[in-house]
Amino acid sequence: MTRLRKIGIVLLCLLCWQAGRGEWTKQSTNTLAWLHDIYFFNENKGFIAGSGGTFLETTDGGKTWTKRKNFTDDNIRQIYFSDEYTGWLLCERDVFNRGQNSISYLMKTTDGGASWEKTEIGDLGRTRITRIFFNQKGKGFAVGETGALFELNDGGWEKSPWPVRYKLLGGAFSDDTHGAIVGAGGSVYFTEDAGNTWNAANLFGDKTARLNAVFFFNRQNGWAVGAGGKVFQTWSAGKTWREQNSRVTADLFDVFFANTAEGWAVGDEGLILHTQTGGNVWVVDETKVKHKLEKILFVGKKGFAVGFGGTILVNGAAAPVKSDPADKPQLLKRNKN
Repeated sequence: MTRLRKIGIVLLCLLCWQAGRGEWTKQSTNTLAWLHDIYFFNENKGFIAGSGGTFLETTDGGKTWTKRKNFTDDNIRQIYFSDEYTGWLLCERDVFNRGQNSISYLMKTTDGGASWEKTEIGDLGRTRITRIFFNQKGKGFAVGETGALFELNDGGWEKSPWPVRYKLLGGAFSDDTHGAIVGAGGSVYFTEDAGNTWNAANLFGDKTARLNAVFFFNRQNGWAVGAGGKVFQTWSAGKTWREQNSRVTADLFDVFFANTAEGWAVGDEGLILHTQTGGNVWVVDETKVKHKLEKILFVGKKGFAVGFGGTILVNGAAAPVKSDPADKPQLLKRNKN
């Protein structure tokens, strides 16, 4: 048997094995809401948020979800907790019924989500906020249309210098000081000083790509995904990004890596991509759904993906998430400050 043929067989087996691990099952839910985000405190307690103020809660690791009584009728776009008590929701008013109010606003909890209080983002005007993100010390940023960038200072959100005029769609920190923001028109900016300054990154590939989300596993290694199946990877803390071949053209909306080798991305028409080679090879996991998927994460051995039409997909055969101090916190500790 020739060496080339042996290599081909090994690669074929690897691809088949990868595809075989993609066992995603759809959970039964009592909602048809458009689910936008999912977040877990630990392996048992988590939340899902979506359209019309939909807010679901689980205390058994996602086996069952209970719908909370609405505390807003607006769309909840994102959930974030800096510790087990302090959390934020990014909400969006109906553009036709908002009156003089801004489209976007925040809700904050200091009791672990038992109650929520509305917080407006100052000087926002008609600008839509698309993403909030925080570093490991709780310093927060909000990004949005026309390059909007706001920073959380002394309890209030203040406008910061905008690095670009393209729509910004995603942001993430890997630690206290290093992070990146991404968006339309190939916009990728990195920081090394906790967001005091943002610098343009080097992009090798489609320099006009619309990037929807970014994820860092540690300070050096990160991935960004976007429209048209675009996937980019960095090995340099966000300074330089190189395009990977996803082998799909569907829009991708979120990405998550359990370690530097194994990761997933989700997108249109129920698409879930899976890699065990750091993104050098991506394969499609079978989902049997055609709804748009917006968010994916793994907690312990279990993975979740949520999206349109009340869709919640679960993968219970996933590998354990490696603990890393620079990773996104999934098991949150109480803030001592």
